[in-house]
Amino acid sequence: MKLTTTSVKPIEEVPYGVYVWRCSDGEFLGDGDGNVMNIFAMKSDVTAIRKIAEAAKHYGFPEGEAVFWSGRRPISDEEYAQQRAREKLGLVPDPLDYGAIADEQRTKRANS
Repeated sequence: MKLTTTSVKPIEEVPYGVYVWRCSDGEFLGDGDGNVMNIFAMKSDVTAIRKIAEAAKHYGFPEGEAVFWSGRRPISDEEYAQQRAREKLGLVPDPLDYGAIADEQRTKRANS
C-alpha cells in the first residue's frame, strides 16, 4: 500500500528569503561551482524580481521565472566555513536561524 500526502503546504517562518532564477529547462542559473544566482528580498518584492529577471536576461537566459526560497540568505565563503565549524561542534550552523535556535532551546528545556 502506497501512502500519499495531500494538501500539504510549507510553513514559512520568516518573511525574507532569496529569489533565484529557474531557466525554462528547470535548471537554476548559477556558475560552474554550484553557486546559484540569487538576490536577497522579502516575499513578493517586485523590485527584486525585476532585478533578477534583468540579470538573467543580461547573462543570456531571458526565458524562465523568479522562484522564492523562503528563509534563505546569501552568505560569503568565510561565513560558510564558520557555519561548517559550528556544525562540527554540534551547534546550529547558522547563528541567524532563529527557528532552529528556538527549537534547540525548547528541546533543552524539555529534557532538563
